[in-house]
Amino acid sequence: MPAMTYRTEAPVPTDIITYRLNSKLVFVRPADDYEQALDYAQKEFPDELAEMDRSRISFYINAKMNGDRLQSVRISASAWPAAVSRLLRGEVIDVCVYTPPTVRHSDSKDVAPPQYLEVPQLYHSTSVPSSPRRRSPSPSCSVHSEKTKRSWFPRLSQ
Repeated sequence: MPAMTYRTEAPVPTDIITYRLNSKLVFVRPADDYEQALDYAQKEFPDELAEMDRSRISFYINAKMNGDRLQSVRISASAWPAAVSRLLRGEVIDVCVYTPPTVRHSDSKDVAPPQYLEVPQLYHSTSVPSSPRRRSPSPSCSVHSEKTKRSWFPRLSQ
């Protein structure tokens, strides 16, 4: 089994790297820290980044993961010095802009909730009525003759 070799000397610091924003490329000196990298990005891409909130700007490199597979990896502020010290001359750092999600609801606390239609009260319901109703008198239990019987249907024969 071949012995693994480790680099014991410090890597030679690179003198130039490439920032890429969309399809625009620019050579820059490697920034000493993350804040300086943000300064460079905003200066070199003024139309896109000059007025942008700095928290929306991030940096990515393509790194080999699991062998030959390239993966886009974000460089955090704390990892900036170590990540940049390993870059080769002219290597590309992608400058990305985070787009916050759109807010679909109002942030105002003065906005009233939506109004709903009221359900009409059904008077023939067996539920407890919301206000007392007058009841009509109950029919008497006396036997009615055929002539005094009331009906919704008209008499067919007279």
